[in-house]
Amino acid sequence: MAAIEPALLDKSTTIKMLHDACELEHMLCVQYLYAAATLAQGGDPGITAVRAALTEQWSQQLTRITVQEMYHLTLANNILIALGAAPLLWRPNFPQPASRYSDINLPSTLTPFDRDTVNRFLCWEKPEPDGWWDAFCAECGRQAHARLNMAIPASQERPYGSIAELYDQIKKAILGHPEWIDRASATRQVTSALIPLTPTLEAITTAEQAARYIDLIVLEGEGVPDWQSNSHFAYFHQIADQLDGLNRTQPDFVPGWPTVENPAYDATNTGGTLITDPAARSVGVAFNELYLLFVDMLTRLFTPDGESAAQRRGLARVITALMPLGIKPLAALLTRLPAGADHPGRYAGPSFELPQPQPTGPPATIDALAGRLLAVAGRCRVLGLTDSGIGAEAQDALATIAARLETLVPLFAPSSVELSA
Repeated sequence: MAAIEPALLDKSTTIKMLHDACELEHMLCVQYLYAAATLAQGGDPGITAVRAALTEQWSQQLTRITVQEMYHLTLANNILIALGAAPLLWRPNFPQPASRYSDINLPSTLTPFDRDTVNRFLCWEKPEPDGWWDAFCAECGRQAHARLNMAIPASQERPYGSIAELYDQIKKAILGHPEWIDRASATRQVTSALIPLTPTLEAITTAEQAARYIDLIVLEGEGVPDWQSNSHFAYFHQIADQLDGLNRTQPDFVPGWPTVENPAYDATNTGGTLITDPAARSVGVAFNELYLLFVDMLTRLFTPDGESAAQRRGLARVITALMPLGIKPLAALLTRLPAGADHPGRYAGPSFELPQPQPTGPPATIDALAGRLLAVAGRCRVLGLTDSGIGAEAQDALATIAARLETLVPLFAPSSVELSA
């Protein structure tokens, strides 16, 4: 690995590195969400009250980490905007066997919660300084590619060996060029005034401010210099230790629901596992429509274009509510629907597929986004009413999700979309 001297980085190279950071944060968010959605629950076979308490604890930890990754994604996009660049909310679909972000060659892949999955998460968040994790994570990368049934990508020079090193080079480049920061971009950035982010997020108007936020990203992720803190690395290390102990004392305990890996609903996504069960496919397509809408809403929030302050606040409120009211419950529902006859004993799952390549053109308008939200709610309501072999429990869940999504439409303020449209 040959590190780039930060003083030699030009602005366009620094922006490209920020694109890598945004893509990485987004992909980590989705992988953590998938694992959380597959956790077993109370009432599942073999899940006692004590075991259910453990899986709930892990679910909460994964959710907390996912929220922090969304915070990091917001920060990285704010820095992009402060540099005069466009935000980046897009990413490739899963699986991605090659790693552009680390010298470990970790793949990006959607897998149910188990020890190997937690190992991979731990290694994504490994600290930059040398430690026991280096040899451990090199082996983890080899095992993860074997699980994918794909060869480890050919060795290649990478400008950074860890997430921390990637951010460190970005920070040094910006501090070396404080004139790159456009103070006029402050009104276009997403701050705690729009979304209740913690710690409080202010618009980035100086290089020093950008550097402080980058330090926070690294501290929350890798936990350096004290990796035994409340960092993501420390959380995953704790979960891995718990799983090791349970494997010794309760070898029959399987904490993850048996979903397929890298589910796909788009037949052109040849790297994924195509879901063939008709009912699961219908729900999976609705999920992807909602997830794409979420990404498009975020893109609109980062690229305001003449809408009022009330409209922008309303859009932010919808984005904040969409994850707990729509995306997470639909994801959990998909993990309980059969994957199809080609995958006996396996269940589907959320694929988080995005159209490839990224569509061009201006971001969707507020009214268009509101109309699409209403359409997705309508699709869920129809699925909840149609006898498509989906089962009464799933139909009830879809009806509840539809009702909750419909309550979000009036939050677009002012809204030109009528509920009767």
